[in-house]
Amino acid sequence: MVDDAARALRRFGDELLRRVRERGRSALIRAGRITGASVAAFLVAQLLGLDHPPPLIAALTALLVVQATLASTLVNGVQRVLSVVSGVALAVLFVSFVGLTWWSLGALVAASIIVGQILRLGPHLVEVPISAMLVLGVGYAAGAEVTGVGRALETLIGAAVGVLVNVAFPPAVQTRNAGLAIERFADGIAALLEEAAAGLAAGPVEVETTARWLDDARRLNRHAPQVDKALAQAEESRRLNVRALGTRKPGASLREGLDNLEHASVSVRTLLRAVHDATREQTGIREDAAYAEEVRLTASALMGAVAAVVRSYGLLIRRGIESRGAPDGNDLHDALDALRTRRTEVADLLLTDPRGRDVLWGLNAALLTTVDRVLLEIDTGTRPM
Repeated sequence: MVDDAARALRRFGDELLRRVRERGRSALIRAGRITGASVAAFLVAQLLGLDHPPPLIAALTALLVVQATLASTLVNGVQRVLSVVSGVALAVLFVSFVGLTWWSLGALVAASIIVGQILRLGPHLVEVPISAMLVLGVGYAAGAEVTGVGRALETLIGAAVGVLVNVAFPPAVQTRNAGLAIERFADGIAALLEEAAAGLAAGPVEVETTARWLDDARRLNRHAPQVDKALAQAEESRRLNVRALGTRKPGASLREGLDNLEHASVSVRTLLRAVHDATREQTGIREDAAYAEEVRLTASALMGAVAAVVRSYGLLIRRGIESRGAPDGNDLHDALDALRTRRTEVADLLLTDPRGRDVLWGLNAALLTTVDRVLLEIDTGTRPM
């Protein structure tokens, strides 16, 4: 229990340091862009005479409009302007004809939601009733028309400033981050295989150890959606972004790499399940201890070879994104050749007569299936990026 807690704490610390190294600079830059946009919108609104009350809506709108990509900034800005203007118009209309009562408030909220859905405002849907209620509440005594016009004008100013900030200071292209995400995914698979290979080479393993390997394999599969999100952000970050000019377009290489690694991770999970089952079934191992020893050492060697292939593949994908020319794939080709050779050498041992060795036969089949799957997925995915 203590070892598991220490391992989890160490993993958390390593992950935190990695994020600081990889994202610290980009986080500071993004914070500066958002802060600058908010302050600029506030100052512009004040210069235009919107200082009573302070134009915090302009600053808030600019903050919300400035997104990670320019394309999303434009869409976000238009949707926010539509939501606020719609809410203001509805509030002015209701105050002019029915006044402020409990039932008119309910009708206003319902009408705002309907209008927001008709305009397809997406995540900004609730801003229609929020804007309407703010205008209705703040402007009921002072005049909803005046308050509504001021709020709409502040929103336009904030949206315009947010868009201009992203045009003048475009966000970074996220392609490199996507390549790093792919490499981290590959490194995670390889590290787990290397840990299991080292454990099997050291001697017979405990059931608790193989159970932990299996749990780690299951957690690896959950990383794929995060990598997929990074790829989507990389594709989106290139749209309408002048900083994408002259940079390498990832195309389908990253998607193909993620698919291949995801299939490999599923195979690795199946393999570790077979290792766990073989470890639990002590009877099958006692019946033929010498053969079980051979299988254990063979499994260790094959896992190490698969880990080398997966790690080299992730590195090749990342280098293919960062370099202008075709990356050097010699390391991956050498790792693939070594894995093929190792697979050929141990095929006869693993395919020996399965009678009396049912548990080990299942492990042997999982070993060969995993190796064949990795060779199929990664060897066909080594085309120039």
